[in-house]
Amino acid sequence: MTNPRAASPWHRLKTRASLIVLLLVACGASPTSAPSDAALWAKLGEIDGRAAKVRSLAAQFEQQKFTALLRKPLVSSGRVRVRGAVMRWDTTKPQASVLYIDPHEARVYYPDQKALEVYPLDSRLGELAASPLPRLAALRSRFAFEQVPANQLSPSADPAKFIALRLTPTEDSLRRYVSQVRVLLDVEHACIVVAEVTDGDGDRTVLTFKDVQINPDVGDLELHVPAGTRVSHPLEGVDQQGPPAQGKSK
Repeated sequence: MTNPRAASPWHRLKTRASLIVLLLVACGASPTSAPSDAALWAKLGEIDGRAAKVRSLAAQFEQQKFTALLRKPLVSSGRVRVRGAVMRWDTTKPQASVLYIDPHEARVYYPDQKALEVYPLDSRLGELAASPLPRLAALRSRFAFEQVPANQLSPSADPAKFIALRLTPTEDSLRRYVSQVRVLLDVEHACIVVAEVTDGDGDRTVLTFKDVQINPDVGDLELHVPAGTRVSHPLEGVDQQGPPAQGKSK
């Protein structure tokens, strides 16, 4: 029988890694070619300028995971913090867990089980997932951009204050993780407020962000775990158990 705890974080990792791409876009990515609407192009340029000043970010999130296997979405919530090349998601409901992502790997910690799972990131995905700040050259070479109506993502969204974009990966290596991304951007604050990710399996995840703070002091993002925590690497084919962690994941 498949270990549900081992399977679940990998799906969350794909979704969250895709979301990091969304955050790159939210922080100022521009389309592959200039849109015919000069006003839209100018607005995206303004967003890009403000986003260039973003060094850290913190927000409350709610995630709804829709899958054909379940009649109702799986709902979780917590706090996300970002600084430089590191992101940390602290889920508080329905169960506590921590997802830590840097350019090289993702780590998922379950405090109740005292278990830590380590997932290496594909080098190309890691490059995109490393930072909330835009890497425009990487995005332009790997995604096609299209503006969509803002009310597709939020019925009450004011088109004067929000822009909605759809991203379609142009590389097979990224299509493994995500088939489509739609994001609703707050123009004034150059940040994401709603994100929808459809992954390669057809599952859909909707994330809503509230209380977004730009350039706050996000504190220590390192994932510290207590001595005795068991470490595993589920994607290695065999669930290898490493030695007990000594207070900090490596």
